[in-house]
Amino acid sequence: MPRSEVARALPRGYAVRRVTDESRDPVAIGAESEGESTDKLFEPPEHVAADEGNPSTPESVNAAAVSPRDRGRTIALGTLGGLVALGFVLIARGSPSGTAPPASLSAAPAILTSADVSATDAAPPSAASPAAAAQADAGRTFVPVWRVSALEHDVGVEIVRGTLGKHTLAGALAQAGIPKVEIKRVTHAVDNIRRVEHGTSKDSFVVARDRTKGTIVAFEYIASPTDIWQARATDDSLTAKKLELSVEKKRTQVALVVTADLAKAIGAAGLHEEAIEEIDDALEGHGDTAVVKPGVRLRVVGHEEWVEGVLARFHVDALDYVPKSGERLRVYYYERDSSVEGSHRRSPHPGFYDAKGQQPFRGTFRSPLPLARITSRFNPKRMHPVLHVVMPHNGIDFGASSGTPVYASATGTIHSAGDSGPCGNMVQIEHASGLTTAYCHLSRFAPGLHPGQHVEARQLVGFVGQTGRATGPHLHFAVKRGATFIDPLGLKMDGVRTLPPADREAFAKKRAELDVALEAIALPAADGAADDKDDKDDSKDEPAGEE
Repeated sequence: MPRSEVARALPRGYAVRRVTDESRDPVAIGAESEGESTDKLFEPPEHVAADEGNPSTPESVNAAAVSPRDRGRTIALGTLGGLVALGFVLIARGSPSGTAPPASLSAAPAILTSADVSATDAAPPSAASPAAAAQADAGRTFVPVWRVSALEHDVGVEIVRGTLGKHTLAGALAQAGIPKVEIKRVTHAVDNIRRVEHGTSKDSFVVARDRTKGTIVAFEYIASPTDIWQARATDDSLTAKKLELSVEKKRTQVALVVTADLAKAIGAAGLHEEAIEEIDDALEGHGDTAVVKPGVRLRVVGHEEWVEGVLARFHVDALDYVPKSGERLRVYYYERDSSVEGSHRRSPHPGFYDAKGQQPFRGTFRSPLPLARITSRFNPKRMHPVLHVVMPHNGIDFGASSGTPVYASATGTIHSAGDSGPCGNMVQIEHASGLTTAYCHLSRFAPGLHPGQHVEARQLVGFVGQTGRATGPHLHFAVKRGATFIDPLGLKMDGVRTLPPADREAFAKKRAELDVALEAIALPAADGAADDKDDKDDSKDEPAGEE
């Protein structure tokens, strides 16, 4: 382009300047002198400000002051700046005010359709996205990965969710109503990168199906919050990959005093509700969790795992348990890593070990309410708190507030779920060896719970309530062997695991590190905490129920 045309493209009286950093001398083009600021691309020279009518152009200003060597650079840079300016001018002339932008530049539709699945790799961060907001608060930014759940609002797509339970992946998909031909497409795509046919019972999946054709447009297999495999439609096949998620771990060190409302105590300490079950897992088998009563003090070292800016799970690394009276207990999470040289067959079970490297384990039954204290025990000669007559208490009562989640004590099959009269809303689960567990006075049942359904240990079955004949919200838990009620506390732990010699040095090193972290946490004062009650029947002071 001739230099005269470049000059005409610039606003009258302006000169082109090259933007440089402070480490290089600015090159004067137009009225700029050496050492002058170069923070703008287009800026009026000083003499123009004094004389608005000066018709100077870029090639006529200080041309004589530029050396022959720099003149070529000046001309090249001036031409480049002019082309940029000319581009702006042409755009302005070609886009009159009020003209709509091209369709390709207009805002994307709010709903992602099934046709968009194969063309979309990652969803842009939304201002309203909690994940993006959380990352912004932490000073980090990332682009959230695209998930199948983005198709939930697409009217042309059906979303199907499920868990493996006791099935294979193919069996679980078939039970969810997915046709055999589509199951083959899914298993073939995912098996190329991971064997998922025989996963764990808690593994879940999400399927997006085209409502018209019945074909799968997207699929996700979720083994954990950080282990997710996704398959998406490309032509007639599905292409799978493991999602690369943004994962951040945050160390947590807190202390708390257990109160009558454990959930409130956990929240006041800055922990999320998920910590209740993790703490229960840490203490499981190491002592009678029925004694976790008001006044017990805990120091916890753990870490939160944030996936895509959202809290995915909380894990306890070490726990210091300090009762108001009795023996103090510390437990540490240990899992063998690659640094330990030992027999793979003798690799210790990952879990919580005491200071001696021992890990008690129970049988197949767990408490239906993690860390809840027992307010009334199994008693064949109990005085009923409502009827005031001697009537057997054929189970145990757990004190808890309404709405507290209730979990299956062991793997089994739902026998019944409904109103049972005095026991209110009740769930009965049949287990192996002729055992049946009952969960009474529930405020409501878990969504979709029905007779014949297979449930795993620690699977949600309902929520604490006060239905039926009860003096307050609580859970009445009963166990029958055949037609006879037995004491639920009679289901004791089965034995103790001990770390093999190859792991003891690694465990001792980790234990020492975690002891330092625990000691760094100030132990809260026990003063003012409620006194522990006797282990006898507390039915006079606490709500009790009748099966």
